[in-house]
Amino acid sequence: MGRVVLDNRFLLMWLAPMVAGLFSPYARGLKHLIAFEGKIAFYGFFVLYSFYALFALIKSPFVVKILKNTLLVLSSLFALINFFLSHYFDMVFTPSTIDTILATNSKESQAFFQGMVLPHSGVLLGALALCGLFLYFVRFNISLETKTQRILVAVFVLGIGAHAIKLSYTSGGVMATRGFARIPYGVCETTQRVIPLIREGYAIYTSFKEYGNNQAILRAIREPLPKDYLKVDSNSVPNVVLIVGESESRNFMHVYGYPVPNTPFLSGLAERERSQNLFIFTNTISPFAYTVATFKALLNYSDVENHSVPWYDQKNIGDIFNAVGYKTFWLDNQEREQLATTNVFSLLSDRFGERIWTNFGGYDQALIDTFNMRIRAQLGSKNLVLFHLVGSHYFYQDRFPPSFAKFHIKDIPYQGLHVQNDKDKQIIADYVNSIYYTDHILKEIFNLFKDKDAIIFYISDHAQDNFESTTTYAHRCSAYGVEIPFVIYVTNTFKQKHPEKVKAIAGAVNKPFMSDDLIHSLLPLVGIHTKDNLESKNLFSPQFDTKRKRIYCGDRLYEGRP
Repeated sequence: MGRVVLDNRFLLMWLAPMVAGLFSPYARGLKHLIAFEGKIAFYGFFVLYSFYALFALIKSPFVVKILKNTLLVLSSLFALINFFLSHYFDMVFTPSTIDTILATNSKESQAFFQGMVLPHSGVLLGALALCGLFLYFVRFNISLETKTQRILVAVFVLGIGAHAIKLSYTSGGVMATRGFARIPYGVCETTQRVIPLIREGYAIYTSFKEYGNNQAILRAIREPLPKDYLKVDSNSVPNVVLIVGESESRNFMHVYGYPVPNTPFLSGLAERERSQNLFIFTNTISPFAYTVATFKALLNYSDVENHSVPWYDQKNIGDIFNAVGYKTFWLDNQEREQLATTNVFSLLSDRFGERIWTNFGGYDQALIDTFNMRIRAQLGSKNLVLFHLVGSHYFYQDRFPPSFAKFHIKDIPYQGLHVQNDKDKQIIADYVNSIYYTDHILKEIFNLFKDKDAIIFYISDHAQDNFESTTTYAHRCSAYGVEIPFVIYVTNTFKQKHPEKVKAIAGAVNKPFMSDDLIHSLLPLVGIHTKDNLESKNLFSPQFDTKRKRIYCGDRLYEGRP
């Protein structure tokens, strides 16, 4: 065992993840902070020492210098990214983060850079400057002889062993069991959340592995359904419409009690008690605070409880409707057709009979126009139509025509919001107006089917935490960031033909629900039953589990707003 020299680069690489970890969602409260930082310190030192021990075996000083500097750049970059994600978005570096980046087009990237990175560039540049000053002024050079290294190795072995034993007596997350069976889960959890360099490497590897296997994923998705997998009721609903919104928070919608009247259509429908066509679900959240991860659980049987099974190995809504004779249509205002095999939206839409992309960047009116020009004439006796809105996707001011800029800074109440200036207030005003425009789009879509036997579901992929929990806005893994609208509209014809379904809907509006169980609820309601359906996850069933622990963003228990 040769001599290992720890230098100031080693010290910086060890300290930087610990500083970033102070802002991590996993470090909330003194107890969790101490445990999280302790694990980062222990495992971070172990990983860095392992690298330096390997470098000590290399004879060329030039090669060693390149390797150490490369490790320094990666470690500092990952620490900076973790700080940025944790502090401003309450998120962590995960495969879903990489998925989101890979699924982002140039316009979205530009918008994110201008709206989210540039305003905080001073902080980021300051952090980089501190790293540079640290390397320049701090003199740190410790030579570890063989005896010292043996002691270190013994400490590592004892520490890892003690941690493994502790894991066997700990329950938490989505795995409630204790005992040695929990150790592999705990090791995986530690690898993914704690160990610097390893956790980021794991996230990148996992995401690129899946991203690079899109053809294999397509083959898995295209697997035919078993012959005895499903059955359909004789009176199944002939027209099923699913509208997936974008970034809409129910906390900023008048129909949910927000004081600004920005949902005149939905609010008007909700007030018609005698001829109720609209049902407002009051307690719905999304499983994630960002689109890609949510879509992996929204339109198939993937959910928090069975997350170990890849989403593409689960049966999906497109195949199921196709199998029972529905014509299926996917209209998307977020993606471009040339991305048809590059992300989860496109892979899921592959299972629809026809999918049409509008020109991303336009308003959602494009979906209405596309439906009228290209879909209406193709409708059959039974149809599933999915509209994927751009909704309230950031930049908010780009999501509505000037004629819908109804509400201004002076019209918005800011009590309880952490706004700091008029710029922040304008962001809220733009967000409120984007919801006002979405309300108009919903009216247009509802009117397309008002004379048919139809049921329309509207649900947002996730919400936004706009200055509600802190001084930042947009995506955030907080309770606010997942509190979404969920409404069902039924036509008069539907009410006449399916009174028992209307009763079931009305009885479920106040039940606690998470959208990863949407398929368990939507399919039976419209008259389709599969072997994967669970009554405990069917919102409209008397057997629905109202005590389910709603775990969002991977490991957070939803307990309402703070």
